Amino acid sequence: MSGLNLDSHLKAFVASLHKLQEKEVMTDVTLILPDQSAIPCHKVVLMAASPFFDTMFQSGLKEGAEQNIKLDFADSDIIKILVEFFYTGDIELTAENIKALVAGSEFLCCKHLRAHCEEYLVDTVDLSNCIDYYRYGQVFNLKLLIKTAFDFLLSKFREFKEISDFNILTEDELVEVVSCDRLNAENEDVVFEAVVHWVNADPDARKEVFPRIAPLIRFPFCTQTALADKICCSSLMLKSECIQLAHEALLSQFHFNCGPPLDNARCIPRQAFHSTPSLYRLIQSNSPNIISLSVASFVDGSGIKWKTILPCITTTFARVITSPSGLYLINDNECYFVQPKLKRVTSFPWKPVNQYSALAFIDGKIFAFGDAPASKSVKSINLQELNPEWKSEQEMLHAVDMPLIVQFANKVYAFGGYQTTVVTQEFDPALNEWRMRSQMPGPCYWGCAVALGDKIYVVGGREKVELLLSEKHLRSTDLPKYRVMCQKMGLKYSAMQRFTPDSSWL
Repeated sequence: MSGLNLDSHLKAFVASLHKLQEKEVMTDVTLILPDQSAIPCHKVVLMAASPFFDTMFQSGLKEGAEQNIKLDFADSDIIKILVEFFYTGDIELTAENIKALVAGSEFLCCKHLRAHCEEYLVDTVDLSNCIDYYRYGQVFNLKLLIKTAFDFLLSKFREFKEISDFNILTEDELVEVVSCDRLNAENEDVVFEAVVHWVNADPDARKEVFPRIAPLIRFPFCTQTALADKICCSSLMLKSECIQLAHEALLSQFHFNCGPPLDNARCIPRQAFHSTPSLYRLIQSNSPNIISLSVASFVDGSGIKWKTILPCITTTFARVITSPSGLYLINDNECYFVQPKLKRVTSFPWKPVNQYSALAFIDGKIFAFGDAPASKSVKSINLQELNPEWKSEQEMLHAVDMPLIVQFANKVYAFGGYQTTVVTQEFDPALNEWRMRSQMPGPCYWGCAVALGDKIYVVGGREKVELLLSEKHLRSTDLPKYRVMCQKMGLKYSAMQRFTPDSSWL
């Protein structure tokens, strides 16, 4: 039994309909355009393609009963393109006609075409048009375009001199950008420079605006050199009350630390502030019980210079957990959150957890994996809650204690565990499920796992030192690969292996 292909039928039907329109066969209405040209059409086709015409012809109004209908839309060429689209289903979107097509589809209430045009605009956002598209999206309430263009502007803010129309942003638009936490600026030097650049584009009109925008610049996160040598000497700062903002920042705990601690909106770091990786050194002494924290700076690419960024804390800790914005220092009954870049230490209430559970910070919560004796248990605690408590999460597939945990490529990996366990378990948060990966060639426990760039290193432990490498971003469902990189090095460090998550152990 053979069937008719629906697609071929539709194509043939539409082609025939278009021929009827071109030959004016049984057309029953004529569209009169502003350039006085006329387009013979079929009412039923216009009604099916456009709610605008559907309402017109069924409303009982005088226009719906007339043979000739004048369309009050300025661009006659766009109406012709849209009518041809109604009859053929084909339309070419270009940089030259896209805005007019959005306006035309809005005029004729063609939501599907309007959405298609919005997708085109979203896909073509760049430095040359992001501000223009942002404004255009607001005119027609193109929410996806508004968000995409604004996010692009935020992400490329460090290149503000290359962004077309940056100098003609309105005050309200610049305020919206500068006040956003998602503004991509590793420090506030570039934010200050951008605002000054904007003011200097029209100094007569904008000098009086600067004092209204300056408080939105988070001066404590400017570099000390820029604050002392440039910002404090700026004529814009000196000729307004804004100079106090720079002095406040210099004297704060973020720089000279010789004034009262700052705690205002300017002390809230932007999200990009934590994006630059840093190397920290935590020194703990048992006699007396103190710890101190230092950060590394690289000198001319030839060495490391350590700078103490936090004074000693008079206690010691059994565990250290890293997060994107700081370190959690934990002992049996205490938890301190250290934010090195902010030079801030915050204490949190802490509920003790089994010492054989592996702790990791994932998506805003601290997780505890495994237990003693070996367990499939996974628990989490959110320290931001008023009364944080441990809550059960999706269990692992294999019971372990003290597994090595690392978050990588939107997944969580649990490697091995105590008692020579060689299992590899993978958790997908999007699916909320665990799955087994191929076993490690040998046991590795009491080490640590860390993701650096496109690699995951499992280092130390009593059995092996292992290296994991992702080459295809875990897109494959095949078994992962590990490769032994080196052999015995003595005592507790005995091997290094490479792991390719999309294949198998090597």
